[in-house]
Amino acid sequence: MRGADGRRRVTISCSMAGEEDFFLEEKRFKQYCEEFIKHSQQIGDGWEWRTSKDLGDGYLCKTHFQVRNRNIPSDLKEKNNDNIEQMLFTRVEESLDDSQVAGACATEEVIRYEYHILYSSSYQVPVLYFRACFLDGRPLTLDEIWKSVHACYQARLLEGPWDTITQQEHPLLGQPFFVLHPCRTNEFMSSILTGSQKQNRHTNYIILWLSIVGPVVGLNLPLSYAKLGPEQNTNTDSVERPLS
Repeated sequence: MRGADGRRRVTISCSMAGEEDFFLEEKRFKQYCEEFIKHSQQIGDGWEWRTSKDLGDGYLCKTHFQVRNRNIPSDLKEKNNDNIEQMLFTRVEESLDDSQVAGACATEEVIRYEYHILYSSSYQVPVLYFRACFLDGRPLTLDEIWKSVHACYQARLLEGPWDTITQQEHPLLGQPFFVLHPCRTNEFMSSILTGSQKQNRHTNYIILWLSIVGPVVGLNLPLSYAKLGPEQNTNTDSVERPLS
């Protein structure tokens, strides 16, 4: 099948030979999401499927808190290693109530992140939308989001910040959200999926994609997602109760 741009389009449900483009069909997107949610529920990772009442479309959603050190000692500012990063950024599980979160040390600030994964019909790929605010409700600005990106991704961000993270209206909620631009998703996912097929490995598009783009905005998947095998997955060819 060829798209309007004349390029050959191959969905990921087809067999591949050589370097081709992988375009994710919406039906397959929902099937992979169902598989993803099933494992999330098993390990208590907090992902859920939400449906828009008005439009009938749905999306993956997760909320978590992150505690960030507000006053970094001057001697630590000159250092940059994984141990420092782990000390300054600590995950707070969603199961904590508001009083526990609010009771964080006065030298720290708590940020509430809300992540949404939607399907883009235009790009035929998943898209990560997110928003972040402090406990007093003040939202982070786009500039603050750019500055919060991990150091190892800063070079790419400086090359083209508006092509990496920008702010748009949520397509289902109509509210302002930050978004990781999907313009290069097909490019890097095609290469990864081609390699997986050559090695005859089971792959879940959502897990592969999110493990790559998530860390850019502080979203890391537990390693157990990578260990999912065919026997642990929902049969995506015969889903009895599809997400809707």
